[in-house]
Amino acid sequence: MRPLAKIAVLSLFANAVVVAQPWQLPISDYGGAKPRNLGNWYSYDDYPDAAVKAGEQGYVTVAFTIGIDGRMGDCTVIRSSGYPRLDAIPCKVLTKRARFAPAKDPNGAPIVTHGTTSMAFWTKP
Repeated sequence: MRPLAKIAVLSLFANAVVVAQPWQLPISDYGGAKPRNLGNWYSYDDYPDAAVKAGEQGYVTVAFTIGIDGRMGDCTVIRSSGYPRLDAIPCKVLTKRARFAPAKDPNGAPIVTHGTTSMAFWTKP
């Protein structure tokens, strides 16, 4: 575990940031699905030590599908941080951790939908 003094907080989600970050992130859109476990999506441990040491900072925006089972799939980077090491993190962790109550059609049946969210990485000055 890295000392918190070394790393500022990893942005937990675009709409509820714990510590002010240096970027304005795009607003997350879940296409009508409702996130079930936002607090478990990201951790500051997801920020690779090598990226911290190299001074790599930025944010990554990803697009994905949300299945009728509430799981994320087909994740792809749509806005790069400029660092491949950081760009690889969101899809890797979100497909394992993110869960949703699926979107519903007008009759109340679950449907597949699409979403976007961003993940930010930065170190304290």
